[in-house]
Amino acid sequence: ELISRLIPVQEAIGNLRWRGVAEYNGKFFCAPYNSSSVLVIDCNTEEIRTIPTNIEGGEKWFGIVCCGTKLFCAPQTAASVLVIDGESEEINFIPLSEERNGPFNKWKGIAVVGSKLFCAPF
Repeated sequence: ELISRLIPVQEAIGNLRWRGVAEYNGKFFCAPYNSSSVLVIDCNTEEIRTIPTNIEGGEKWFGIVCCGTKLFCAPQTAASVLVIDGESEEINFIPLSEERNGPFNKWKGIAVVGSKLFCAPF
């Protein structure tokens, strides 16, 4: 029997805070779209926490995928790919090349095939 319930999120004020969800080791990670933090939901304990990116603004990353122990978020208007370590929950950034770095829309969604990542153009 499927049972649903709401788990309150303190940062959930506003629209479209996160866009996309991927699972790693029993935890859901949600890509920060209009939020400045990654949302983490522990499926076993139902604990909810956030990982700050220290990047403000809107429409930053759209979509997230797990590849090995890392999670990758596709930059929509962000200047980098957001990388989350699934084990330590530390974040890093892969900067985009100069011709791709601008406030315009870049990609919307990300997928993994083997060990390669593919982003859908906006």
